[in-house]
Amino acid sequence: MTSNSESLRTTSKRVTEKKARERIKELKGKAERGETDWLFHAGFTSFYDSLDHFDENHGWSEQTRIRYQTSLRQIGLTLIDVFEERGEDIELAGAWEVDLKTVTEFVAMRKDQGVSVATINRDFTAFNHLMSHIRNLEWIEMNPVLQFEKQGMKENLPDIALPTEAAIQKLGQRAPGTLAFFPGFLDATGGRVTELSMIKWSDLNGMDRPVEGNVTLTLRHTKGRKVRTITLRQQAIDILTQIRRSNRSPYVFCNKTEDGFYRSAANLFGDYAQETGFGARLHDIRHKFAIERLKEGWSVYCVQRYIGHGSVKTTERYYFRYLSQEQQEVANADGNVGL
Repeated sequence: MTSNSESLRTTSKRVTEKKARERIKELKGKAERGETDWLFHAGFTSFYDSLDHFDENHGWSEQTRIRYQTSLRQIGLTLIDVFEERGEDIELAGAWEVDLKTVTEFVAMRKDQGVSVATINRDFTAFNHLMSHIRNLEWIEMNPVLQFEKQGMKENLPDIALPTEAAIQKLGQRAPGTLAFFPGFLDATGGRVTELSMIKWSDLNGMDRPVEGNVTLTLRHTKGRKVRTITLRQQAIDILTQIRRSNRSPYVFCNKTEDGFYRSAANLFGDYAQETGFGARLHDIRHKFAIERLKEGWSVYCVQRYIGHGSVKTTERYYFRYLSQEQQEVANADGNVGL
């Protein structure tokens, strides 16, 4: 398992396997030190570790144990994506938060990746044993994989709460310093909280002529550290021109801490949202951006690339339910419409 900024996704299967193994080793250390009791990834790493050796209780052969570990690494990678789409960090998730809805979304994500039903079923066997292990630890009351198998492969995506422009403005007004511009910038770019809170002025190109089509932003702190560059809309450029640059910090959304940026922006805005009656999560601004661009006529392919979804099918699955049939046809018609 890993945090949002350290996703193990990569184009190289060999590199993915290596990073997954390294991350699991790191988390084993945390679990052994008692730093992660009751958290899902503590149960994950303890079960993964148990497969290194033969156990008379289950009697699995070495070949079976290796196969289960291979499945577990893929399960971990996919669950990172599931939690990321919620705007949450799986390393902070309690074991009980990997519930029926999570398992359902796991299956949908695997399908988005073009994985066969046979492979999903094979991974499900390891997933079932993992959650049984966690249940035996008495961290959960029911095994969600078994619940899923009883109900069948039907998906039930949660509704997305779309914040209003007025609510976003009010939320920004509550925030201190440069963070006051952050909600509006999220609304103008559709970025993730973690990747935008760490952008630097040096990541921007073309601000000498601040007009749409000329200014780009390179996002470096993304999932899997897969750098992507987006062309900024005028709304985002106008926000940047209002932010005063700091002499002591290179970050756009800077502060006077040792880090120089707001490391816990999501947590801060969680409090501000309650105070201002925001009625949504900060992450929902990202969803708002995607839905509005699709309704505006952007192709689903451009939206997928712009917001950084791993698969265009994920973009379709999350957002096409908010579009009319005509809007869906427009979104699917041309892969080049949009910035």
